This record gives sequence, C-alpha cells and structure tokens, in this order.
Amino acid sequence: MANRIERIGVAHIEEIAERNQWMFREQPINDVGIDAHMELTESTGEPKQLLALQIKSGESWFKERKDNNIIFRDINERQYKYWTMNSLPCIVVLYNPNNDMCIWQKLTAETIERTSAGKGNGFFVKIPLNQVFLNDSSNKKLLSFTNLPQHITNYNFLLSQKKFMQIIQDGGKIKLYSKEWVNKSSGRGCVELIVDDGKSIQKYSYPYWFPFTPYTMVFPQLFPWANFSADADFFGEYDKSIWREYHCYFDKENDEWIVVGDTFEEFRRKLSPMRSINLSGEVAEYMMELSLNELGKSFLYIDNFVSQNQPYVDARPDGE
Repeated sequence: MANRIERIGVAHIEEIAERNQWMFREQPINDVGIDAHMELTESTGEPKQLLALQIKSGESWFKERKDNNIIFRDINERQYKYWTMNSLPCIVVLYNPNNDMCIWQKLTAETIERTSAGKGNGFFVKIPLNQVFLNDSSNKKLLSFTNLPQHITNYNFLLSQKKFMQIIQDGGKIKLYSKEWVNKSSGRGCVELIVDDGKSIQKYSYPYWFPFTPYTMVFPQLFPWANFSADADFFGEYDKSIWREYHCYFDKENDEWIVVGDTFEEFRRKLSPMRSINLSGEVAEYMMELSLNELGKSFLYIDNFVSQNQPYVDARPDGE
C-alpha cells in the first residue's frame, strides 16, 4: 500500500512538472534523499535550472500543522548534510492524494531546523501551506533558487552586467530611463537601459515592479557598479522652470528674467544627481546617466585577471 501511494505521488509530481515545461527524471535507486531531478531549459536547449527533489506522498505527511505550515520531520543527520552540501538546489515536495494538495520547500541550512531549539539530534522543515508546487509564484522562486555560495551568486550577478560596464569603460554611454508611480505601494513602474556603444543604440527593459521601495533605492541595487547623474538635456527645461520660480523674477517692462538668487549653474550644482520630473504628483520620471563607480572599475579589473591563465594557481602554503 505504501509503495502504491509513493508511486501515485511521483507520477502526480511528474505530471505537474511536465505541464510546466520542466523535464522530470526519476531517480529510483537512492537511499539518501533524492527521488527525482527536474530541469528547465531555454527554447534553444540551454539549461536554465536543475533541481533535486525529495518526494513524500500520503495523508500522514500532512498531520502536523503549525502557523499555516506543515511540519516535515523524518530527517536524519546524513540527509541534512547531503541536502545542504549538495551542488544542486534541493527541495522537498509533499503530496496528499486525498485532496490533491501539493506543497514544497527548499532544503537549506536556513530552512532545515534542529529540534529542541537547536540542541536536539533530529531535524524538521516548515513547509508553507500556500507554497503550491509549480504555480506561477513558486515557478519564479524555483528558477531563482541556487545552492551556490552568496559570493558566487553576487559575482554572477555582476557578470551578467559586465557588458554594460565594459561599454562605459570603452567610451560608450548608458542612460537609465524610468517612470515610477509614486502613489502606488505595488511598486508599479518601468525601468530600461538605453545603451549606446558608439555603433548602435539598444534598449534593455527590466520588467519588474518594486513594491514598498522608492526607485531611488532600487537603482543602486539593480546597478551597484554605477554612479548616477541626472541627464542635463532631459532635465534642462524642468530645472530652469524651478530655478526661475525660486531664484528669479520676471521684469515685465523689459520682458526678461532677473536673477535675484543663485545663477542657474549654481542652482543646478546643488540639486540631487538622482532626481526626477514630477508629473501631476502621480509619476516620477527619471533619466540618469551611468558611470563606473569603484565597484564597477574593480570588477572589470578582477574579471580580467580571473579570465586569464595565471601561473602557480595550484601553489598552496605548507603547514598549519
């Protein structure tokens, strides 16, 4: 009976995976804790994500509930080490054939907790009841899941934007255009890079919303290698209208503006380099010029070093 329920669970999860364009490969001979591999590839055949799955099927796995989570136990020290030290991201998937509930959780050193407030010999994992296996939200989470160390993940993030840094270093120009709906907590807006490498101009959009975060905080996180400065031409008339309002008055007799405060150049130097045009109090419109900051310059230097063959890379110090 138990084996039949297990087979039903594996078959059900395989069907869900295939319906979502994930390739599913069962691993029937295993005594550690991986029942299947699940892989997603690009239309060109290039790999996009590869996951290892521990599958548990049956109503009994759903009996222990706490704070909208299922508590998954039955984890020993060997499995803990295997999952948390695996080169592949590992997840556990629970399936209840009585009501078709299918939920999942990552198996990492952060999600796997030791019993007795960290002092016990056993382990458990909290699996959110609303983390449905392969709905749209879960699909996105699984695509971003990695077992790589954080410094490797960060390096790969910078590497994905290396071409932009290189274009700036080689004399090209990159601008960031964005509209932020400032009264929307959803983070609604648009972000795109306008890249001029001297030969052609291309645009790269970032189709994300950034809830509860001002875009002036988003930009440095999206492009941590860049300094930002307001595009002088884009803000020209807008800056001039504000300058006249606060630093000038209009002489009707002579039909001219009289400066009574800062000059336009002085006024502009005092403005924030990361500013926007206010559109009816609803939308903030940005046009920023990007330049390399110290991180960007250093990354290109380091990347150039690690991309070349270096002598003595196998040398290691002897002794303690």
